[in-house]
Amino acid sequence: MQFTSINASIIVGDLPLDEQLALAASHGFTEVELWWPFETANPTDDQVSGFLRTVEASGLALIGLNLYEGGMAEGNRGIACWPGFEQEMGDTVAVAKRIGLATGCRMFNVLNGTILPDVDRAEQDALAAANTAYAAQELGAIGGTVTIEQLSHIPGYGLRTAADVLGAIERAVAVNGADNIRMQVDLFHMYNVGDDVPTFFDENWRVIGHVQVADEPGRGGPGTGSRPVIEHLERLRANGYTGRFTLEYSWAGPDGDPFGWMR
Repeated sequence: MQFTSINASIIVGDLPLDEQLALAASHGFTEVELWWPFETANPTDDQVSGFLRTVEASGLALIGLNLYEGGMAEGNRGIACWPGFEQEMGDTVAVAKRIGLATGCRMFNVLNGTILPDVDRAEQDALAAANTAYAAQELGAIGGTVTIEQLSHIPGYGLRTAADVLGAIERAVAVNGADNIRMQVDLFHMYNVGDDVPTFFDENWRVIGHVQVADEPGRGGPGTGSRPVIEHLERLRANGYTGRFTLEYSWAGPDGDPFGWMR
């Protein structure tokens, strides 16, 4: 199976953005997805313009973008369920819309965030649903799809299993009836928590909007772990899934080359 898109932010994210994209292009990739590329939810106009110039100069198509995560460097993974961050959610959605219009990107990932211990869980779930529905409404205006994903390795993250994601989608759709909210599958996280991948793909393929690919254990490229990654992807495709399969792994291998597994 040939892969044409990668998540540069995790695979070569230690490099400046222009070098990330150049390295991806040099290995034959034509499409890229990125984590939120700014330190805040409301970057300056110059920062956004600079980002857009860098993407355009790379020749790669931007096909996916995380919304503001609350500061990845601080270990945060989303603000959707956090009370008091409504302004940041509005800001990140507005900037994402601008980026989408400029680049053609139409896939936007909303990260739930970690559950706050001093706030009622039901209240946080409802807030995440409202914020996701808002993002879907605003980004749907440009033909965008909003995705939700599970994370298995972040303590306290609100969505750990694939079933958790299905519940989050149901709650968000109930807010305003949005029909552009989908699941972003991350195979590593499904494997890591013991989700039944083949059965899930058989029963829920219609709700899947995007797939990120890594093996397990190790979170390397396909074939570096013990899972039948390609078999599972082919099964999902046979069921009717027509979206992308994007490489999103973090293990560089014993030689430190993040693309060494491809040889």
